[in-house]
Amino acid sequence: MTYLLEIIADEAIAGNDAIFLRELGYSIREVRVLRIVDDNPGITFVEIWEKSGLERSLTSRILQKLIGDGLLLRTSSGTDARKYHLSTTDKGQELRQRGRVMSDVLEALLLDPFPAEDRERLFEQIERLGRWVRSEEYRAALDGFVAPDAITGV
Repeated sequence: MTYLLEIIADEAIAGNDAIFLRELGYSIREVRVLRIVDDNPGITFVEIWEKSGLERSLTSRILQKLIGDGLLLRTSSGTDARKYHLSTTDKGQELRQRGRVMSDVLEALLLDPFPAEDRERLFEQIERLGRWVRSEEYRAALDGFVAPDAITGV
């Protein structure tokens, strides 16, 4: 199942990314980072990196681009010169809104084979699964995992 989820996500992102670039001039991942900052004014790099699920170096490159393009504003932390806080500019908020509309339209296209009630249930199930895989309980279960004898051959 995890393999299938990965394939679905990869295919959907790849197909939609070309549309995001063509219509908005920014990739899905760039708009994702913009959305995270817009939802969390004053957020730090580390918090963005954790929330985005992207590689650290990719997150850094995206932030530099968004700052350089005038979509994000960086302000220094008053207590730590190495730390800075980010917020969206008016231009960034406008792009975020356009990205939201684009995402909604493309998500509806992706879910076209499902009736409305199935879409809602699917979203709830995926959200539940997402909470589980990010939970301490799941991590603890993985840390304590012992393969059954049928796998180890013992």
